[in-house]
Amino acid sequence: MIVTAAGAPSAGGAPLDQIAVVMAFTTVVYGGLLWVMFRERSGRRTLVGAAADRVAARDGSPRWFALPLAIQVAGALSGAVGLYWDVSFHISRGRDEGPLANPAHYLIFLGLIAIFAGGALALCLADDRLPRRTLRLTRAWRVPFGPAISTGVALCALAGFPLDDVWHRLFGQDVTEWGPTHVVMIGGVLLLPYTMLLTCAEVRQIAGSRCRRAMKWVALVVLAAGPVAFLLEFAYGVPQFPLINDPIVLTVATVVTFGLAALRGRRWVATVWLGYAGLQAGLLALNVWVFDALTPWPPLMLGGALVAALLAPRVRPTIGSGAVTGVAITAGLLVVEYGWTAATRPMPWPIEMMPWAALLCGLAGAGIGVVVAWMHQRLAVAGDPVHARASAGRPHLLAALGAVVVVAVFVVNVPPAGDASAVATVEIDEVARGDRPTGYLEVQVEPADAVDDAYWFEALSWQGGGAVRGTMDEVRPGVYRTDEPLPLYGEWKTLLRLHQPLHTLVAAPIYLPGDAAIPAAEYPAVDGPRDFVEEQLILRREEKQDLPTWLWTSAYVVAGGLFATLFGIVAVGYALAGSGRRARRTHRPIITRLTRARA
Repeated sequence: MIVTAAGAPSAGGAPLDQIAVVMAFTTVVYGGLLWVMFRERSGRRTLVGAAADRVAARDGSPRWFALPLAIQVAGALSGAVGLYWDVSFHISRGRDEGPLANPAHYLIFLGLIAIFAGGALALCLADDRLPRRTLRLTRAWRVPFGPAISTGVALCALAGFPLDDVWHRLFGQDVTEWGPTHVVMIGGVLLLPYTMLLTCAEVRQIAGSRCRRAMKWVALVVLAAGPVAFLLEFAYGVPQFPLINDPIVLTVATVVTFGLAALRGRRWVATVWLGYAGLQAGLLALNVWVFDALTPWPPLMLGGALVAALLAPRVRPTIGSGAVTGVAITAGLLVVEYGWTAATRPMPWPIEMMPWAALLCGLAGAGIGVVVAWMHQRLAVAGDPVHARASAGRPHLLAALGAVVVVAVFVVNVPPAGDASAVATVEIDEVARGDRPTGYLEVQVEPADAVDDAYWFEALSWQGGGAVRGTMDEVRPGVYRTDEPLPLYGEWKTLLRLHQPLHTLVAAPIYLPGDAAIPAAEYPAVDGPRDFVEEQLILRREEKQDLPTWLWTSAYVVAGGLFATLFGIVAVGYALAGSGRRARRTHRPIITRLTRARA
């Protein structure tokens, strides 16, 4: 058992002085943004409005398009760079001492602020050049749906920052990328390209814009990279959730990206994949050479892109074609990615998992393919400058059913199980002693078949300044030895990890440092037996385990509801903007009325 200590402060929320700094900065930024919005809506010129007018004049697009969208793209890139660095930071060093103690947080926070600011600026810059259908904010203020839903999504994502601190105070720090509030914040960046595509479609109604085509391409590239950002723990080799989620998330990213690209032609498929590869290469270079962080090996996505390119001339924007295309892209993805993970990834996909991957990813691919067809239909209607085009059948219902299938696949596979009844008898062969002992581990597991067909059985040392993974080689029948010595000192946390099919994740501690802030006593590195327990009890030892079930349940419902709201905002925006019904405009934007009154 892991013994806890008493009489020390909790590793919970951020220090109050750091919260005050963040609140002051946020107040200044929001205040400046509100000032610009108020002046623009009152018909008074601002530097931001003047810049938007100059860009619009050169491009031919409305003033609410190019500059605000460029700000949002910059925010998405900032968030992506920060996220890659942040996940590496936590794997290497463990929890941070507050939001300002981790430099990666600055990039993430500024990225979300920029996404929100770009959307809000687009709303205040909206003039008479509006699409056929608009959202009425006030009696005299109508705005396009694309910027409106991007602003709503960014607000929900920004809410994840204060909620994250509340979560830590209630439950302790959850040092995993897939923490509930972390997922909400990442979701804000992930959904930006969906809003960008809708904004580009709305601009098509109004003007021929050179920037629109480029922004559409950027949106598809970000669309590919967004879901992949959820897989950073898999890329770094320290996933805390079942391995089957790696191909499932990758299926969603690949089908939605290259399904939409295929509907636009082979050239789009090829250039979007090249853009994705270039973006991942840039993020990898920053992480390794600039931040001196861990090396993430991103997914290749080439198999899905090749299938999409082959199918592009035959793909149609129908529900049936979308489902078939989704399954075909999934098949190509799994074949190529299986070899890529074996060659590069710390956690390769075992052949024993592939039948399950084919089944579950096939379902997710078909479901998301239906959603892609529905999205394309809505974008076609939203971008039609002349008349409404109605879709046959019940596309909204079928798209909802497709989304339900995808959600069901995740609900079944994301939660890890921890029900393995196994014991590891460990002998430590020390090769360095003194203040920095290291040693090889010799391990015998009972029952012996507990490691048979395991997706991984390894030793891991992390959060001591890096990450060291020890492969378990069978040296005698039933006896395994690490292929390299592991650190057993300082802040390093060393453990055995066992992942049994399909969802069981358990671990046995080898060495854990004392941590007065949790509180927890040291678990010394000595020979002897260890029970395998739920892995998160060791990997996330900062989490409090003595809280009532109703509190955990309520918190997950709130976080899950906020995450669902992100997708709900986008879905409603697509449905309304692409409904094909004309909207009556009975009021002009206030900026136009005031300008004409002065004239």
